[in-house]
Amino acid sequence: MQEWLQYLLIFILVVVTAVIAGIYRVRRNREQQKNLSLNSTLQKLINQDQYEYYLIDVRSEAEFRKGHIPTAVNVPYGQLGSFLPTDKLFTNMVVYGRSPLQSNRAATVLSEAGYFNVTSFGPIFKWRGPVSRGKDEKDEKKTGSSPSSSPA
Repeated sequence: MQEWLQYLLIFILVVVTAVIAGIYRVRRNREQQKNLSLNSTLQKLINQDQYEYYLIDVRSEAEFRKGHIPTAVNVPYGQLGSFLPTDKLFTNMVVYGRSPLQSNRAATVLSEAGYFNVTSFGPIFKWRGPVSRGKDEKDEKKTGSSPSSSPA
């Protein structure tokens, strides 16, 4: 009787472990699909000329110069409240930073300032596309002016 109970407990433990591992794999796959979807959507947005958008990098200027997503405008997080990129409240905005928390907080600041279409991309390390280095004038022209040239 005791031997049968031991086998039953081992079987239950194996089943529970398999279920937990399966749930973990499903969640991880969903997160990967979400990241791929965000990357491909952002890549399409960057490659088009039909819609106005702002891609805002809220990292420091030094981090921005080391590498940023093409067409991004650098507005360090500490300056975000004093520099609002446009007066058009329905313009699409995508915000990214050094961490998910920084990106989410920046998106919240913009949303609370009245912008309706703000998306937090998350940390830059999620980006799978090309990276620009240095301050690129043509990037600033495509998305608008830099914070240093015309604060709102």
